[in-house]
Amino acid sequence: MKQFSIFFLISAFIGTSITSCVKEKNFPTTPVIEFKQYIKYGLDSADCIIKFKDGDGDIGIVEGDTVSLPDLIMKYLYKGSDNLFHPFDAIAGTAKFDTLFYPYSVPDLTPKGQFKALDGEIKIKLRSAPLYYYPYHKTIKFEITLRDRSGHLSNMVSTDEITLP
Repeated sequence: MKQFSIFFLISAFIGTSITSCVKEKNFPTTPVIEFKQYIKYGLDSADCIIKFKDGDGDIGIVEGDTVSLPDLIMKYLYKGSDNLFHPFDAIAGTAKFDTLFYPYSVPDLTPKGQFKALDGEIKIKLRSAPLYYYPYHKTIKFEITLRDRSGHLSNMVSTDEITLP
């Protein structure tokens, strides 16, 4: 009987130790993003990396969803002669709401299992050629937002200033 008690105590200790090592992440249900890095590859491509956290893990467009709008938006801004950043109108003479945006659809990142909170990085591959086709823009940046499937809009982050040749 004494051996059974010792075995039970050791088993309980090991079980408690293992389950206490797996800590549930406690993030808000609204996505939180942070700019990490922008990497240029000449004039026609770049990678932009952001970090993210989301408490309910509903980041990304579910496969087969043809109705949802892109959930990651990069807004193009250029530095004017006043040293301030301004949104760029894609077509000269159009209203301010025609600002140039790069929309992206993030694939479904929802983890399997009981704990849905997640954090990680998203690499945005900018491959539209030419990416910087406005020769009079010498310094630009992007403002980035991420929307989850519940409609929660993340904070907005800006890339560092990007100097063009």
